[in-house]
Amino acid sequence: MRQNTPPHRPDFDDDDDDIIEEIELDGDPPLDDDELEMEEVTLAELEARLGLHGSDDSMDNDGDEDEIRDRERIAAIRDDAVFTFEKHTAPVFGCNLHSKFDWAVTGSEDDTAYVWNIKSGEVLFEIKEHKDTVTEAHFSHDGSYLATGDLSGELLVYKVTEQPDERPILTKIWEYSMFDMAWMFWHRAANVLLAGGDSGEVYVWRIPSGECKILPGQSSRCEAGELSNDGKKLFTVYMNGVIKLWDLKTAQVIMEVNEEHPLTLGEITHAVVACEPDSPFYLCAEGNGKLVFCTNNGPVNVVESEHGIECIAFAPTSSELKLVACGSLDGEISIWDYAKYALRTVCESPLPNDGVLRLKWLNDYTLLAATVRGNLNAFDARSGALKFTLTGHHYHIYEFVYKPQENLLLTVSEDNTAKIFNVPPLGE
Repeated sequence: MRQNTPPHRPDFDDDDDDIIEEIELDGDPPLDDDELEMEEVTLAELEARLGLHGSDDSMDNDGDEDEIRDRERIAAIRDDAVFTFEKHTAPVFGCNLHSKFDWAVTGSEDDTAYVWNIKSGEVLFEIKEHKDTVTEAHFSHDGSYLATGDLSGELLVYKVTEQPDERPILTKIWEYSMFDMAWMFWHRAANVLLAGGDSGEVYVWRIPSGECKILPGQSSRCEAGELSNDGKKLFTVYMNGVIKLWDLKTAQVIMEVNEEHPLTLGEITHAVVACEPDSPFYLCAEGNGKLVFCTNNGPVNVVESEHGIECIAFAPTSSELKLVACGSLDGEISIWDYAKYALRTVCESPLPNDGVLRLKWLNDYTLLAATVRGNLNAFDARSGALKFTLTGHHYHIYEFVYKPQENLLLTVSEDNTAKIFNVPPLGE
């Protein structure tokens, strides 16, 4: 893996005083919807694989057949995308869609983030101030701010001003340098930005003032974090296996699973977290297959999966079934009934060893998986049956965003591109 390639990993303005105190969280905000084992590939090698330069005559004899087969495979891939954005010159890791306008933002290993029109591909704004891979790029919940962050911990926030012709004016209003960043996202109901780092600290900033609270670290990387369903708490996991639930108003720990707890994870290489969208129920899963289910009072159960876990996702609140999906790098998706802590069904990838990198629910029973071979596979969570596959990317899909109002998907990939897909009808 490249030295500056990220490992795998999920809102305060002056009007937000009623949501966060000094940083205050009174009242219920509205609900809202590891390292990868991968071949080390240089940019030149990737360009050669994609057929961007060179000729067959220039290939080494030992690699002729493999490279020809690779090019033939790429040429044979059906491209279901309605638009492909090709301005980036290196793998693309971060992406987001604006809530109101036809704008996307993407961040790449080329140290650049672009804001662009998803219909025309026109670049509306370019951010070139980063000096490392841009792994996070997000519009705030109401689209009024844009935040980008890179692996070295440089965070930038821009004020988004709309113009009559729907072209944005972006004005930088805040920046911060933290230790190496692991993850970053906006609060879903306020202009509050949260980020976790390699040092273990979690930062919570009011934007645009920059007023900050720091949730103390564990001298161990904060591998993942996610907001609780009520928006008042943050669920985190650290590389030493410690799990914590934080109160954002007081910056105090509500619940902790440390190395002395009988249900501890122990040292981990990769972990992910998720919060059940309808109750104070939390899940932490680690790379070897252990799932720890927690409430506000602590862990309540541990389940061992037969497969290592790369990503997890709870089903929507409207679903009648209590389901959580777990994706693995061997391509299997296990769907659990967490009311019974029992395995309900298994979704098999249509291609062998097509590892799952991201999982998201498109509706109550449709689960979408992004894979290492560039596929988007949708499954019926009740039966495990494949509903449809969208193709077009050549390599790993690192992130995707679904816009249900328009039934659109934005995806970003190791193949240096971002794509827009129309999602087929989902049914119930």
